[in-house]
Amino acid sequence: MPKTPNIVFIGGIESGKTSTIESLWSENVNDYRSDKGVLRLKVSEMLIGREVVDFDVIELPRVNFTSSEWIKKPDVKDLLEAADIIVYILPCDDSLINIRKQYLEKVFDSLHLKDNLVFIIGYGMADWILNPIASRNLEIAKSRQVGLTAVSNIMQKTNIVFNEFSSFTRYAPTFSIDSIIPYSNTLSWNIDLLKYQIWNGLVMAMNEYVFDPSLPTLVLSGKTGCGKTSTINALWNLNLATGRVVSCTKFPAVIHIEDEYNGKNISFNLVDLPGIAESMDANSVYKKFYYKFIAKASVLVCLSQADRRAYKQDQIFYSDLIKNRILLPSQNIILGINQADLLFKDVEHPDGIDLHTIDGDNNIISEKSNDYFNSISEVFAGFSKVTPESVSIYSVHQDWNLKSLKNKIYKLL
Repeated sequence: MPKTPNIVFIGGIESGKTSTIESLWSENVNDYRSDKGVLRLKVSEMLIGREVVDFDVIELPRVNFTSSEWIKKPDVKDLLEAADIIVYILPCDDSLINIRKQYLEKVFDSLHLKDNLVFIIGYGMADWILNPIASRNLEIAKSRQVGLTAVSNIMQKTNIVFNEFSSFTRYAPTFSIDSIIPYSNTLSWNIDLLKYQIWNGLVMAMNEYVFDPSLPTLVLSGKTGCGKTSTINALWNLNLATGRVVSCTKFPAVIHIEDEYNGKNISFNLVDLPGIAESMDANSVYKKFYYKFIAKASVLVCLSQADRRAYKQDQIFYSDLIKNRILLPSQNIILGINQADLLFKDVEHPDGIDLHTIDGDNNIISEKSNDYFNSISEVFAGFSKVTPESVSIYSVHQDWNLKSLKNKIYKLL
């Protein structure tokens, strides 16, 4: 059974740790207990595009930045070393940033932190900068809009904090300017962004727990809405969130699959990636996911959908992977085409036709398969394993040709 990720909150006196935890999860706490100054909560929350996730939220005793005794308090050292995510709550009006940083460096240097630790700075009490006068009055503060000048000021201070803490990449490889989230509990401002950053860390932790490097890995990639997740649900009887209007997969999902093929047991890692070309910002955020998991793919399914004839974004995406040697000729590639039923919708057949009534060499199916292969094959020049036989066209909606796709995947795995 996969381990439960741990999120550990740290901060100084009256930094707002408890109120921040309440803002984030007051409605999702299943159980809590307090012992020796340590608050422990068990939280269940639905992550966008995934499932209900269970995780532990731990608030450590307040840090005394003038004493070395904090790390010696009961359980503090063990809980920090077991943390998947450490959230440091730093008030925006704190003028001793350098002292705080130096203290935490000494603490972290004395610990055996996890290699894949995620470190987030919650830059709290932002209302004192966004709305310094009204922030003393809760009701007035909530009625005020946050202006562009105020946001500009807070972002400048965020850059200063990052410059001070930039060396923390040696503890948390993914730490960046995006890991510092200014927010205000009073104004209910940017709480969702802080939660999203924590979710990102949660998914990374869960994927690390599930991913087995000793097993082959199947990865599905493709444009938003082409049916990656619905394909996974149909092939392996899962229930990951799907949506036809918006992208439901915001984070990669790593799943351990055990099945049978040709009378033999087969086990592998299955990775469902967020869609490409969702937006410029999303592509930038998701890039680290693409690089990490596609580099590990034993089989990559490059998925498109049958009613698309424009493949420029696909070509750019896979060209970048090949240029940066993330995707190599030694890897197995399947060119998947979902929603084949859309090819047969016309005036006479507004709902399409039953695909189970067509023969194996149907002209429309053949034309579509050739169109996709001819358009994408230039990108894979030098990839001897990418041939017309690499194309697999199917329909999740009509449960048509899915068995053929699954057999092709298992043969390559």
